[in-house]
Parts: sequence; structure tokens; C-alpha cells
Amino acid sequence: MHTKRLRFHHLLCLPLFKGEGYSDDFSVNMQSVKELLESEGPTLRFVCSSDMICQSCPNRRKSGCALDDREGSVSDKDKRLADISGFEEDTELGYFDALKAVRRKMTAEDFTSLCGECRWNKMGLCSYEKWLENADALLNR
Repeated sequence: MHTKRLRFHHLLCLPLFKGEGYSDDFSVNMQSVKELLESEGPTLRFVCSSDMICQSCPNRRKSGCALDDREGSVSDKDKRLADISGFEEDTELGYFDALKAVRRKMTAEDFTSLCGECRWNKMGLCSYEKWLENADALLNR
């Protein structure tokens, strides 16, 4: 079976996702990925580029993410979270194992640094405390 790709920073987005997104197609795909990862926990290849969530994102371009054209780009977030987690790009790991490692190592300052400029954070849809609560609920079920 083909190993599925997941951007590092999606370890922050997935536990916080509540059915809102860039578009209906994006939201449906994100919910589908979330359900797959939380039910089956397949082995994933962690990357700093397009993944199975990005396939339905309106910001996706042939050259990469349209949001990468500015400082604090999406791929920068991936690289910073990889550093925080201690994983190299292309590391293969289960969803819950990766989430557990990020949960153990990430601080409130890290979360703010990674997510402070994100539109979802600015809209009040996420916070470090909410991420911790949701990650803990997933890891302790």
C-alpha cells in the first residue's frame, strides 16, 4: 500500500478542525482525512510540501502553495515543526505517534510562532490550549 503524505503542520490543524475551511471541497476532504487518520492510524510520510489535505485546497498551485510567497510560509511552518518534533522530512510514522511527539515537545510559544499569523487563529478558531485539549482527547481515548 502507498504510504500517505502529511505535512508536518497539519498535525496542528487536524485536531482543531471543525468542518470549516477554504471551500466545501476542502472541508469534505479534510474531514475525510481526519476520520481516516483517527480511525485507522495509517503509517504516514511526513513532508514539507503538498499532501493529501492540500489536494483540495484552493491555495494549491502547480509550483506549490500560494501562501508560500510570503515570509512565514507554509513550508517554513512545516520545517519549524519538524525541528520541534525532532523528525526529519520523509520520516514514516503513525499519526498518533507523531501527534504524541509533537504534544510532548511543543510549547505555547512554539504554537504562537507557528500559528499566530494563520487566518484560522486570527478568527479565534484555534489556540494552544484548545489544541492541547483536543490532542489529549485523541491520545487518551
